[in-house]
Parts: sequence; structure tokens; C-alpha cells
Amino acid sequence: MSETAIFQQLSDTLNADDLLFKIEQAFEIPNRGRVIVPTIVDGHDFKIRPQDVIQLRTPEGHILDTHIVSVEFLKQEVGMCRMGILLPIDVADSDVPKGTDVWLRN
Repeated sequence: MSETAIFQQLSDTLNADDLLFKIEQAFEIPNRGRVIVPTIVDGHDFKIRPQDVIQLRTPEGHILDTHIVSVEFLKQEVGMCRMGILLPIDVADSDVPKGTDVWLRN
């Protein structure tokens, strides 16, 4: 990676300043996109909307800028309802492993 690319990546990283959550689970909806499920953090309240620009930072250090397509509630058999966040169809499974940080881009 060139020095310019490294500085650009560092600059892009520093511009994302609001950590939303870590990914607990991800799955694909065929022909629609990949859904990420946030970890539940007591007392943590965040507001997101479709078209919000987010940055995914994997535990391995990969960074991907993308956006939210939609926000859905996932009903579980037992327990509380959970939120699912649909990402664009071009987001791969390798882009959203468990433990990936999701940052809101400002």
C-alpha cells in the first residue's frame, strides 16, 4: 500500500467518530442484501435511519464505507425483539464478521 493510500485510510478512519455498536450476527437475504444484528448494550441508545452512511471496521483491520438500506425489527421466539440493519447487496459476508465495529459517518 502506498504512503498516500495509508494517509487517506487514516484520514477516513478519523472522520468516523460515532461508534454505534459491534456486530453480533450477520446473514443474507437473497437478492436484497446482508443483514447485521447489533450486540445488545444496556443503556446504549442510538438513532439510525435508512441512507445513513456508516463505516464497518472488522477485527482484522479492514475498513468499508457503506450505508444503511433499511432498519427492521426481528421477532425472536423467546425474549425481546431485536433490530436488523439491511446493508447493500454488494456487502460480502467477509465484510461483516462477528465483532465488527459499526461507526456512523458524520
